[in-house]
Amino acid sequence: MRDEGHSRPVSRDYGFSARDTSGRRRTGVLSAATHIEATRQLRDQGLFPIEINAIEAAAKAKTSRNSIFKRRSDGPLSARNKADFVSRLAKLAGARISIERALRIMAEGETGPIATAAEKLRMHVREGGGFADGLKEATGIEDTATLALVRGAESSGELDVALATAAGILEQRLMVARRIVTGLLYPSLLLIVSIISVGVIMIAIIPQFRPLVEERMDFVPLLGRAVFALSGTLAAIWPVLLTGLVALGAAFAWLHRKGRAGAVIARFAARLPMVRDLIERNHAMMALHILGALLKRDVTLSEALRVVGATAPKGRVRTAIAQVSRAVADGAPLASSFAETKIFAPSAVEMLRIGEETGALEEMCTRAATEMREASDRALERFLALFQPAMIVIVGTLVGVSLYALFSAIISVNQVAF
Repeated sequence: MRDEGHSRPVSRDYGFSARDTSGRRRTGVLSAATHIEATRQLRDQGLFPIEINAIEAAAKAKTSRNSIFKRRSDGPLSARNKADFVSRLAKLAGARISIERALRIMAEGETGPIATAAEKLRMHVREGGGFADGLKEATGIEDTATLALVRGAESSGELDVALATAAGILEQRLMVARRIVTGLLYPSLLLIVSIISVGVIMIAIIPQFRPLVEERMDFVPLLGRAVFALSGTLAAIWPVLLTGLVALGAAFAWLHRKGRAGAVIARFAARLPMVRDLIERNHAMMALHILGALLKRDVTLSEALRVVGATAPKGRVRTAIAQVSRAVADGAPLASSFAETKIFAPSAVEMLRIGEETGALEEMCTRAATEMREASDRALERFLALFQPAMIVIVGTLVGVSLYALFSAIISVNQVAF
C-alpha cells in the first residue's frame, strides 16, 4: 500500500517484544513501513526481536485505554488473584487447550493483574523457559507445594491435573485464612468499640466533673482518685493517641491493598493462647491436606514431607513436620511419627495408621484433614461463643467501674461539704 503521489509505503505502528544485550526483555511500539523495516530498526538499536505485530486502529485504542490503567494492571497479584489464575488456567488446560493458547485467552480476555501475569508467563514459555519458573516469576506464587506439583507435571505431561490440584491447595489456604479472619472479625470490632467507648468516657465526660472535686480530692475514695488520674492523663495525650490510631488505620488499609492484612491479623492473633491453638489446628489440617494432594500425584513420601515442611508457616507445625520427616527417614512408621508430635488429633493419626496398613495413605490423609477441619470449626464456634459474651462483660465492667468511681467521688465530696 502506497500514498498517492509518494513512492514510500505508509508507515504503521508495530508492537514489539525484544531482549537487549543484557538479556532483559523490553516491549514497546515503533513506526515502520514494513515488518522487515521494524526488525531492522530493533537490530540497529542493539535489540534482539522476539515478537513483532502490527497494531491496528482498534488495538491502538485498546492500548491507549490500557495505558491509563497500566499501574493497576502491572500491580502484584493478591492471594485471591493467584488462586483464580491457577484455577482458570487449570480449567482451560483441562479442556485440552494448549498452555500457550490458554495463556493467550487469559491475557486477551480482560485487563488487570491476571491478564498481565498471563501475558508475562506466555512470553516466558514461548522463549523456552520452564513453566514452573515462569509461573513463579509472572505471578509471584512462591507456594512450595504448588511449584513442586507443576515441576513434577512438566516431566510427566499431566500439567492440567497438577494445576487443578495446585488450585485446590491455594483455595484451601484461602479458606483457612478466611475462616480465621472472619472468626476474629466480630470480636476485634467489639474490642475496638469497647476501647472507644471507655476512651470517650475518660476523655470527654469525667474531666467535666473534675472541677467539682478538685479542691477536695483527699476525701475522694482511692478508686475515684485513680479514675480521675487516668482520665487526666488520657485527656492530655489524646491528640497523640488519635494520631497513632489514624496512622495504624492507614497502615492497615495499605496492607489490605497489598493483600497482607489477613496475615498480619493472624500473626498478631497467634500470640493469644486460645487463638494460637485454633491457628495451629488449621495449619496442621492444611499440612495433611497438602500431604495427601502430593501423594496422589505420586510424589514420594520423603519428598512430600519436605515440601509440606517448607510450606508450613514458622511455628510448632513446621517443627513437627520436620520431626516427622526425620523419623520417617530413619525408618519409623508415619502414623506413630505424627502421634509423637502431640499436635495432630488422635483420630487423624488413626486414619493415617489405617492408610499405611491398607495402602491408601493419600486418601486417608485427605480424610484426616477433613476431620481436623471440622474439629477446628467446632473449636472456633466454642471460642466465639465464650469470647463474645466475655468481651461484653469486660466492657460493661469497665464502664460500670468508671461511673461508680465518678459518682462515689461526687457523693463523698458532697457529704464533706455538708
